[in-house]
Amino acid sequence: MTAVVSLTAAPVIDRTYFVDTFDEGKVNRATDQQEFLSGKGLNVSRTLRLGGVPTSAVLPIGRDDEHLLFRTPHPHILRILRIPGRMRVNTAILEPGGRTTNVNQNPVPIPEADWQETIDMTVREIEALGADWLVVSGAVPKVAETGEALDFTRLFREARRLGTRIALDSSGTSLDVLVRSGYINLVKPNADELATMVGRHLTTFGEVLDAARHLIDECGLEVALVSLGGDGALAITRDVAWHGYAVAPRIVNTTGAGDATLAGFVGNSIQGAGRTGGRADFGQLPQLLVKRGLAAAVEYGALAVSVPTTIIDSFDELPEAVIETPDPERLLSEPTKFLTPRP
Repeated sequence: MTAVVSLTAAPVIDRTYFVDTFDEGKVNRATDQQEFLSGKGLNVSRTLRLGGVPTSAVLPIGRDDEHLLFRTPHPHILRILRIPGRMRVNTAILEPGGRTTNVNQNPVPIPEADWQETIDMTVREIEALGADWLVVSGAVPKVAETGEALDFTRLFREARRLGTRIALDSSGTSLDVLVRSGYINLVKPNADELATMVGRHLTTFGEVLDAARHLIDECGLEVALVSLGGDGALAITRDVAWHGYAVAPRIVNTTGAGDATLAGFVGNSIQGAGRTGGRADFGQLPQLLVKRGLAAAVEYGALAVSVPTTIIDSFDELPEAVIETPDPERLLSEPTKFLTPRP
């Protein structure tokens, strides 16, 4: 069976406020509020755990917020490194109909020694699970002592040495730098992030396909899993491409849909018994079932927008995917925009 280790270098406290109406610049009253430990990689692992996929989630947690560990779903999948200070807080304001306003705090810097210990912990988890995938998700903090971005090179080398594929879901400068490291197997940008990486606007499915294959060739990727919002998603390799979509049971909250999409793909895309290990050569790794992975990806993503938080607690309403050959002439529902990278 497929096994997945996730690493969330910048975990968060997610606070969601539910309001009947939201007036910008005014005093608003919440009808309900929820708070829980979160982070993109953790969201991936939670969804995988619900689907019966062996997984563990590595997180460096600020000691001042350890109380959250005692009231988080699936605590047994957590692999925690306690570091100084507090975690960042992401705030979501959720209106009826699914409109969501997010205010996200910048990642908290990590001391270099703690980062190296986080890498060691992640490698141990890869070895313990015999992981097919390492999922690196979310914002990338800076090193506390230097102000430089965290260096993933040693982690990526170890993962590839062990025969583990690496999936990346980040944004801004971190996405651009890490995807070009030469170690990444799968990248999961949205249309805006892909447009920013290739330096041109994208208006059709065909332009998305061309941009993704340019990135695949330039960066040595196996797969680009491009999320397109209401248009579904495209799974693209050098040789094949598929378009997938599923109809959500309802639209409640779009936050976390990308994490569920990635979980669906990595948890359902490995052919056969799983990891053979020992070789970084793609030809020595288990075959990827791109079409099957995309089907699960769009099903999970559509289900995720129907729940009020980033935590899916049941697959009872999982919709059925439609997978088809993409139409290069089809226009994207929303025009792309360039995203300003953060340093």
